[in-house]
Amino acid sequence: SARKLPHGGIIYELNSKESTEWFNTPANRSNFLERFGTNVTIKDRTYHVLMENVPISFVPESTAAIDDIEKKAAFAPKTILKAKYIKPIARRNPNQRTAHIILTFNSRESANHAIKFGLSVASKRVYGRKLLPEPSRCLKCHSFDGNHMATDCPKDADICGTCGEQHRTATCKVDDPNNYHCTNCEIKGHAAWSRVCPTFLSKWDAYKRRNDESRYRFYPTEDPLTW
Repeated sequence: SARKLPHGGIIYELNSKESTEWFNTPANRSNFLERFGTNVTIKDRTYHVLMENVPISFVPESTAAIDDIEKKAAFAPKTILKAKYIKPIARRNPNQRTAHIILTFNSRESANHAIKFGLSVASKRVYGRKLLPEPSRCLKCHSFDGNHMATDCPKDADICGTCGEQHRTATCKVDDPNNYHCTNCEIKGHAAWSRVCPTFLSKWDAYKRRNDESRYRFYPTEDPLTW
């Protein structure tokens, strides 16, 4: 099957392991991409895990820090493809000592290992859960509807995701949560980017009901314990 994404990409779902192995052959990939023209690439499937309460001394951009996680978990090199904090550093509380990170793995098995056993990050054992895809929010108007991103937003002006006024979210001076205004709910008390926003939670619940894989704790593999 094939499904077009809001940003223009296409997800192909293959029906067999043999088809996947065929795509992993460089010559076959090149021949396949020639049908689409120039500037088209194939992005392999990745698996995301949200690791909670990681010490803020961890530096996601540090290759040495990632290597240390892989070594202590007995992972092969390059098992962890990417790491990033889930919330911008600028939004941390002054006394905050831990934060959540997203680790991107190259296989279901390695992601499931992290979910089941946890990982040692910055000398602390931390645990996580499978990161489910969330509803897409336009970063210009902050709407969850319309099936568009900021680059093709129909709104003329930027809408602040924090206070709801007409300016970019990054330039907003409002720092009192009581004065936050959600443009989706049209109420004060939380921002459009808040994870407890009722509109966000409603959209996310609807997505999870449509996605069978969201019912499982692990990424399903041939191992029955992941089902």
